[in-house]
Amino acid sequence: MDVSDFRTLFGDDIRAWLDWDALDDENTRVEDLVVSSRQELGELYTVWHVDPEGNPGEWSHPQHRPQTLADAAAKQWPEDRQAKIEHLRQEFAEDSGPVQLTVPAYRAEGSLVVLDSNHRLVGAYLSGADLRVLLVVLNGPSSSLILPATAQIGNHRADRI
Repeated sequence: MDVSDFRTLFGDDIRAWLDWDALDDENTRVEDLVVSSRQELGELYTVWHVDPEGNPGEWSHPQHRPQTLADAAAKQWPEDRQAKIEHLRQEFAEDSGPVQLTVPAYRAEGSLVVLDSNHRLVGAYLSGADLRVLLVVLNGPSSSLILPATAQIGNHRADRI
């Protein structure tokens, strides 16, 4: 798979701001990763941020922190987001087999950022179901100019060490 295939598969569904023109086959690879460990899933970054008080924030604000999947799962979000997560959690918890998801991601600052399906992943993570996630990863330049939501990831990771 190349960048063009990735864009065909996910492009219209990705709501995270991504500079597609900065990505090409010369400077970007696409890789597939299967993640089933709850710990590894919890370390994935969402595109959601919070302000210093823990309220939903914006990637563009330097004081707002990106949320890992584990962070997002532990947080009480505003009613609309929380209701969507809870609906998905229940749906996945009632599923008799393993939950299998295919999710687009971007590798930035040595971390993986989920580009879409954040609600589904948080709901699945909270469901307690057996999870198998296929991450289709754009592995390109590590630049907040390409994916602005990554601007604070390096600082966030340093705070956790």
